[in-house]
Amino acid sequence: MASKELSPQVPKPKDDPKTTIQEILKIVDQLHTKLLPSQTQDIITTSRSTGGGVHKQTCSQTNNKKKRLESVSSSPAVLVGLKDSEDVVPKLQRNLRMLNTDVIKLQELNQDVGYEVRKHFTPLNNLLKKVESSKPELTKGMKKDLEDINMKMFNLMKKVPMLPNKGKKPKGIDSHAGEEDNYGKCIAYLPGLHANQEAFKRLAVFRDVQNKFKELSTDRKICLLSLAVFPENQKVNRTMLMYWWIGEGIIPYRGTQRDKEKPENVVKEILKDFTDRNLIEPVENRRKVEPNSYMMNPFVHSSVVVISREIGLFDMYHKGKKPRMRKSELKKVCLVEGSSSQPEAKTKKMPAEDIETVFNVSERFPDFTLKWFSEEQSQKKNILAKTSFNALKVFYMGRWERTPYRHIDAESPEFMKYVKHMSKLRLLSFQGISRIEKLDNGVCELSELVILDLRACYSLERLPENIDSLKALVYLDISECYMIGRMPKRLSWLDNLEVLKGFVVSDVIVEEKVCTLAELVHLRKLRKLSITINKEDFGVVQLFEAIKDFLELENLKVAWGLINEQKNDGEGVRKFLRTTSYFPKSQARPLPLPELPKKLKKLDLQCFPDPDLPTWLKPQNLDVLEKLYIQGATKLTGFGKLLPENPTKCNVKVLRLKYLPRLVVDWIELRNLYFPKLEFLEKYQCPQVSFCPTDGIGIWHKP
Repeated sequence: MASKELSPQVPKPKDDPKTTIQEILKIVDQLHTKLLPSQTQDIITTSRSTGGGVHKQTCSQTNNKKKRLESVSSSPAVLVGLKDSEDVVPKLQRNLRMLNTDVIKLQELNQDVGYEVRKHFTPLNNLLKKVESSKPELTKGMKKDLEDINMKMFNLMKKVPMLPNKGKKPKGIDSHAGEEDNYGKCIAYLPGLHANQEAFKRLAVFRDVQNKFKELSTDRKICLLSLAVFPENQKVNRTMLMYWWIGEGIIPYRGTQRDKEKPENVVKEILKDFTDRNLIEPVENRRKVEPNSYMMNPFVHSSVVVISREIGLFDMYHKGKKPRMRKSELKKVCLVEGSSSQPEAKTKKMPAEDIETVFNVSERFPDFTLKWFSEEQSQKKNILAKTSFNALKVFYMGRWERTPYRHIDAESPEFMKYVKHMSKLRLLSFQGISRIEKLDNGVCELSELVILDLRACYSLERLPENIDSLKALVYLDISECYMIGRMPKRLSWLDNLEVLKGFVVSDVIVEEKVCTLAELVHLRKLRKLSITINKEDFGVVQLFEAIKDFLELENLKVAWGLINEQKNDGEGVRKFLRTTSYFPKSQARPLPLPELPKKLKKLDLQCFPDPDLPTWLKPQNLDVLEKLYIQGATKLTGFGKLLPENPTKCNVKVLRLKYLPRLVVDWIELRNLYFPKLEFLEKYQCPQVSFCPTDGIGIWHKP
């Protein structure tokens, strides 16, 4: 009987996942109570700014019942308990809560999809009866109705998360590897216009592209030819191109702080030049103020493929054959679907000493390429030589597409041990690769690495503690890495870091190993920052108090996850400042409100938690900000009181409002009272933002 009472309750297959998660969460909460003290306590942290000394950092109180304890240094037993549990219980709590929230959203989405689809059953059935009872002719009215329904179905489809099927790694060289895509459908390899090169070169379109190519500078010629590696009619993202061209050394990543010399603007200028010459076309998207993706006309694409092949830059396409992996004359290797089963995939077939670039175009299992850069490969000529591949500058193993449709897998977690031998690497991308749980410490030996792209590595749980060894790092992207629960302490020691995407503010108790948001103030060059907040007592006030001294910050994106409901009016601000012990209790002095960083131009707030905007976010105080995005703020009711006789100095030109069911404002107030310099508005799922002259998809442009 006793064994039956102690046996765990295994959920039945038909159990409601939300209920099951909540029951498990109760158990974990009890474990948290037993294993960790419920009180918030002072933590001893190490700060580089004090020369390695120590100072006390006080955590904010999470509720009135919690009492402050003495310093951890006086409670060694407590410290041991915290260290043992810091990466287990709090992480499990957080992930269960996030999973519970996702399950609720999926259930709501399921209901919404069912409701929306059912609405169109009767109209479509009536249309069918009408066609059956008369001539089967599609009138303009019928076509318009079908197009409207199709657009609604497409919008619903975009809301459903993509869950790619896991493919099996091909086994033999003679197997039909690469014949299927990620969803089991056969891929049709259509010959491009360049298949018959001799005939194609006689066409006027080729001569036109060739003449325009000759007019370009050497660097821009390489930029244009790099577009030859992508399949026809594919959208290519501007940021990805910037990363690649920085890695190749085509555009500088350091220089003055003048806007036109920043890499982002240099890339825009190059792409504009190509657009003006009709070599590429911007992808039209009315929801974008300016294009961020580009395509190449098939005639231009084939011309560029031919020129690239003649020069020897890229060597993928050959007459009558599928794209194939080869090392080009100029030392570039492009991975295509099925490369892992080619004879050239073997280490002895691919001498890697002089490879400059490895770029994954369409291979699902690219980790075989790491073995090219092994100790044996480097030392086969001289057993005493140090293992180093000095030629390699770009190793782009991840996904270049912004969409998650192409699933990339790494079969062995050991493959990363070879990265340390790429001593001159500038760009390393593992974007979208699954099964990467951690980075090998060897990555931190890449002293010349400028860009580390880990976007959408869903299994990644932590970054190396000695990440500050990446002295040259300028771009670090860990966005959509949902398993990462904390930031390493030495992240704030990356002196050259300018762009940090995916910083996590978590509820980890022991902060001596964690980089806090406020400590990023040491990143004196930081221009762009995106943050995910998974800490229950970290609200709007705490956020802007932490970042107000970020002197170079221009672009900030914040997404709140699990936080407590807080009142962030003036009294809430003062209460917060009093609890953070900035001044002795006996000392009375006026405390300043948090404020926006001085150079902030773009602010994106997702899941904003409060019903009111704090003082420093009200439109009349946004005299520097140019772009304001507010999404998923289900409690937000308005922009604050502002009388017509008090003209605002608001400088916001681009405003995006999405999923704001309680926001009440009309167009006249929005345009004339709050945002008089407005040039672009996107309004979506904001039923009480009324009388706006937007088009059918909620977009307004200033005439």
